[in-house]
Amino acid sequence: MDYQLQQHLRRLRQRIAERMIVRVHALDFVIALLSRSSKMFSRGWGDEVFLAGLPSAVSHTNPLEAISLAWHGANQQNEIIRRDGTFPSPLMDLPAESRTVHLRAWLREGNQSACVILAGSHDEGYAVRERVFGTLSSRGIDLYILQNPYYGRRRIPGGLAAIQVSDQAMMALGMVLEARALLGWLRPRYARLAVAGYSMGGHMAAITAAVTPFPVACAPLATGASASSIYTRGLMSWCVDFDELGGGRAQRTAAQARLHGFFNAADITNYPSPARADAAVILGCTRDGYIQRSETERLHRHWPGSALRWLTAGHFSALLTSRRVLCDCVAEAIAKL
Repeated sequence: MDYQLQQHLRRLRQRIAERMIVRVHALDFVIALLSRSSKMFSRGWGDEVFLAGLPSAVSHTNPLEAISLAWHGANQQNEIIRRDGTFPSPLMDLPAESRTVHLRAWLREGNQSACVILAGSHDEGYAVRERVFGTLSSRGIDLYILQNPYYGRRRIPGGLAAIQVSDQAMMALGMVLEARALLGWLRPRYARLAVAGYSMGGHMAAITAAVTPFPVACAPLATGASASSIYTRGLMSWCVDFDELGGGRAQRTAAQARLHGFFNAADITNYPSPARADAAVILGCTRDGYIQRSETERLHRHWPGSALRWLTAGHFSALLTSRRVLCDCVAEAIAKL
């Protein structure tokens, strides 16, 4: 039995002892087991200088980045017009392959609100978010669906397997700066704006709302205040290559501690609450094997006036069975503005 599998079994026994396994949805366990061989961050830490400067990389006091958005064709189905567009990323430190932002808009004549939808981990195209959030267009909300740096048409050579820890940080910063800039571009065009996302997309949506210097609604879905526990203690940690990050098995604990500290740089409590925290609807899943309930509650406490909703589902099952609830959270947040 290999060392990695022994560690996973040990963690499973620990969860059984703590009576946690009954709570976690089976689909979360299955996906974690299937993805544990992916060896996330097997290329190491990457750019140490960039990692050191990350805590001060973005603030609500920074001026908005002006962008020029170009549209590339359109198609219409019933009342919905879909348009693909591009604009240069405000984050010039990105690799050349990732510097052009790709997005898809779902537009309906007469809509007075818009929501920027950010991608979760490994969501490389538009299809998942179109299926989950597409009905919002018929509820008065136009959608602007962004591709993350390093994902989809913005992949670097080697794909996701080539991503180092500093690349993950660059992706997160790019997501926030690009969403923030897009919200600025949309501001004169809509009466009300929101930013939303699921999992990693929800966490980056929360940071975007916190650093945007004008009121926006926010729907952080299936996420929490920090990603530290996700990558170091939750099911996601099963696929992190701590041996490589630590330089050997003997240094796994030190690598875990360092990665935990790295993700703390993006803890939502490091940022002021958004201008309209009362226009935020936070959603957690009670059987989530990736996001700790305490982290979702900590985000809610940091944003006074925010609403907290709970869904009886796992991290992945919610996307399959609870699309209406997820859309309701976005619509409710916008209605509060």
